[in-house]
Amino acid sequence: MVDTEKETIINRFRIIRGHISGIEKMIEGGKECADILVQMAAVTASMTKVKLMINKHMVEQFIEKALVEEKDIKKEITKILENILKIS
Repeated sequence: MVDTEKETIINRFRIIRGHISGIEKMIEGGKECADILVQMAAVTASMTKVKLMINKHMVEQFIEKALVEEKDIKKEITKILENILKIS
């Protein structure tokens, strides 16, 4: 993973951490459940986006490795999909 990708992912986690802190404060402050759930949905969406970014990188790594090692691309793609399904 290149430094710019790492930095982007780290920044997204920092934003997510801020959202979670905000949710904690909302709960402590007695905010409406609907408002809390909206913020929780935002965190879930952000986590999904980060997961997709990491999956994309994983796919790129598998393909690069398969090409360098002259492996069967179809088998490698099947492995990639199995890994993605395990973590999804």
